[in-house]
Amino acid sequence: MILDDFIFLAGNTTRSKAYLQLLVKEEWYPSLSIIFVEDKEKTMREEEGWDLQDQSVYFNEKEPIIITLKRKQLNYIIVEEKDINSNTILQILRNLDQQYIIYSGYGGAILKRELFGIQKKFIHVHAGKLPQYRGSTTAYYSIIRERRISATAIFLSEKIDEGNVIVSDDFALPNDGTNIDYVYEPYIRATVLIQAIKKYYECGKKFETVSQTEDNAETYYIIHPVLKHLALMSLGTD
Repeated sequence: MILDDFIFLAGNTTRSKAYLQLLVKEEWYPSLSIIFVEDKEKTMREEEGWDLQDQSVYFNEKEPIIITLKRKQLNYIIVEEKDINSNTILQILRNLDQQYIIYSGYGGAILKRELFGIQKKFIHVHAGKLPQYRGSTTAYYSIIRERRISATAIFLSEKIDEGNVIVSDDFALPNDGTNIDYVYEPYIRATVLIQAIKKYYECGKKFETVSQTEDNAETYYIIHPVLKHLALMSLGTD
């Protein structure tokens, strides 16, 4: 099924691969995928010599995103621009009819006011329970404090991690040595994205969201390497 109301706006990252592959697994295809990268030619060359060997119970983090797009003959463009706030991306998005943007950008990038002025909604999946775990590297704080990992789909707002909540879910910790940063966290985010889109269709092609409160809200900052090491040790990985 083509997701007529949705476009996929993504950097060339492992998280974007997880999002796209799980969408494809559901046979849900964004009406348009916009992949924004620093080097377009390099991205296109990633398909050269690729063969389907590495598999995972979660998703194939080694599969080039261009392969996934081409294999399913999805509608896409590649934009040679890594800055999400560039005028190039702004003009592309402004001229599109779709209302919802599934956003999977590069780490640390913050959308500026101009993007919120184009009357579209950016769907972001945060790797943490909101509002309890706002900020950075929250998965590791959650591992230490609660022995679980969560993810929350929200509509982005100008206030970081404070947008209206679409859906949230908790996940058991992996016990098979799975890499948290590059496999498990992208996978749980992608899983919650799927839940969010299912909810959209179950509600008659509309999102029913909940505003965040400040009860138990807390903002975290990049975890200290020692604390991250302890979190990984508790999983039997390092």
